[in-house]
Amino acid sequence: MDSAQPRDAAARHIDPELGLLKGEGALQRAPEGENSPAPSAALWNEPSLRQVATDPSPDYYGRPALKKPVWIWSVPLYFQISGTSGAAAVLAAALQAGKRKDLSALRRVCRWIGALGTTIGGALLTYDLGRPSRFLNMLRVVRPTSPMSLGSWTLAKSGGALSLSLLAETRSPLAPVGQAAGAAGGLLGIPLAGYTGVLLGNSAVPLWQAARKPLPVLFTGSAASGLGDLIEFTPLTDREKTPARRLGTLGKVVELAGMQAVEKEAEKTPEVARPLKEGTSGSLWRTAKGLTAAALVLGALPSGRRRWQKPAAAALGVTGSLMLRYALTEAGKVSSQDPQANFRQQRRRLEERKTTGDEVEWI
Repeated sequence: MDSAQPRDAAARHIDPELGLLKGEGALQRAPEGENSPAPSAALWNEPSLRQVATDPSPDYYGRPALKKPVWIWSVPLYFQISGTSGAAAVLAAALQAGKRKDLSALRRVCRWIGALGTTIGGALLTYDLGRPSRFLNMLRVVRPTSPMSLGSWTLAKSGGALSLSLLAETRSPLAPVGQAAGAAGGLLGIPLAGYTGVLLGNSAVPLWQAARKPLPVLFTGSAASGLGDLIEFTPLTDREKTPARRLGTLGKVVELAGMQAVEKEAEKTPEVARPLKEGTSGSLWRTAKGLTAAALVLGALPSGRRRWQKPAAAALGVTGSLMLRYALTEAGKVSSQDPQANFRQQRRRLEERKTTGDEVEWI
């Protein structure tokens, strides 16, 4: 290299914007306060070893063993909207396969909900990431073992398919293309409705990890419930709303059963279940369960001339589904900061596998 060449010209062409922290990554903070000693002091003093003599509870130098999730408000909202979009895509594909002309208006509304929902959901996810390029970077490869990778591809592919499916509602020569896209969107809508539950369960957060089996079922049922409630606010006739109402009722039953299953799995380790019973996350969880149960009962009662009953039940259901996702997000943040939940859950599973003779699975 010519030594006379200016330094700026010899430097690598690196965009300085790439060095700026944006999105959820900028929210990471090192722990501070009396309970968070400096690393050197923590290692030399060995507080966890000194604690064993007086307290058998495991510790991690007085600090959380995991980093706290930094998801902001847009992530639970993304969970809600993307799940509803997936359920709408499935219902639209089922109506298309049934060839019910009397339900064409419902099919059209479901396609619009799916197309708009995936667009808004993608915008919310990109907003959380901080840079549009980060979402595009997730599409560079496909990792079958990564729920985040598969979820990103599902969101992108279903969004395109559902947008094209709107052509099926026109009289243009491209209507057959829209029908094929609608069928593809219906297939992609199945994982889209519940993959966010798989995403949570694939983490190291004790609460989410403990409930990794019922979470996908819970999110899928809640997505169906949210779609049925959302359809209630559209200008369709009662006859056209009937399939969506039935789907919503079934979704609420599955949602309540899923919440009960999450509690049951978490209660195997009392420390893991604590965020569902205490604090802000516990209040949100109980409120979400109460709203969903109230929506189920109110929607099942004969309405008669009470025109407000069905919309009121739908409003309760939508609020309950959305609050459920905020409750799980907040509970996961609390659970990640409790080292007892992490260590005791691992030790319980280790003892169970020793008793049954199964191969030890480290988490």
